[in-house]
Amino acid sequence: MAEMRGQKVEVNGINIHYEKIGNGSHVVLLLPGALGTSRTDFNEILEGGLDATKFTLIAWDPPGYGFSRPPERNYDKNVYRTDADLAAALMKTLGYNFYSVIGWSDGGKTGVFLASTYPAVVDKLIVWGVVSFGLPHTNRAFEATRNMSFWDPAIKKRFTDVYGDDLEPMWNKLVADCFKHAIGQGVIIEQSVVEKIQCPAYVMHGDKDPMVAVEHAQYLNKHLCDARLKRFPQASHNLHQTCADEFHKIVTNFLLFE
Repeated sequence: MAEMRGQKVEVNGINIHYEKIGNGSHVVLLLPGALGTSRTDFNEILEGGLDATKFTLIAWDPPGYGFSRPPERNYDKNVYRTDADLAAALMKTLGYNFYSVIGWSDGGKTGVFLASTYPAVVDKLIVWGVVSFGLPHTNRAFEATRNMSFWDPAIKKRFTDVYGDDLEPMWNKLVADCFKHAIGQGVIIEQSVVEKIQCPAYVMHGDKDPMVAVEHAQYLNKHLCDARLKRFPQASHNLHQTCADEFHKIVTNFLLFE
């Protein structure tokens, strides 16, 4: 099993695990995806992808994931809003009042709600792989992930190292709960939520993502007040891992110079 590399702090009655890397003046909060942790999702970034002399990186395990267990993950229709509130409270507890947010997949949804609800604390927002509304293709692809024999072996190992034999039942519960409470609701991120975001935003999309159609990225790009869209023609859902060098260059330039 994976060794805990960070530390825990109590936030709103929950012991949240997080890692802090770097001592740069630009603080960045990293929000992982479904079942994701600081290391399963952001190891490449934390191990030198972003310059630790320029950035201070805070990566968390959301409640119910990784080393932020217990509690058991509570997937209701407000789960991403709840995560956004908790993530903002974590940063306040750690003494950070202004920072950028990087989130992908489910963490991207959390990032959107965080930037919308707490505009005064978010400098810039970067998201990718975000499902904002239900689409038949997306739903079918997501349902197909229950069969873990199709998972990339390297990706599956990252999660098995954290969850062991609990991985498959946890994933099956996650998929079922998402259809019941999130995808089943049709719209996950309302247009009004996106339009409240005031900070500059960068939306990315992997054109070979089997689960997230480009319409989702275009939706965010259209309704954000200050956005740019970058498509990776050869990338899938985890573009930050498969196109790491290009991703790190884009992120660094956007956060520091744009």
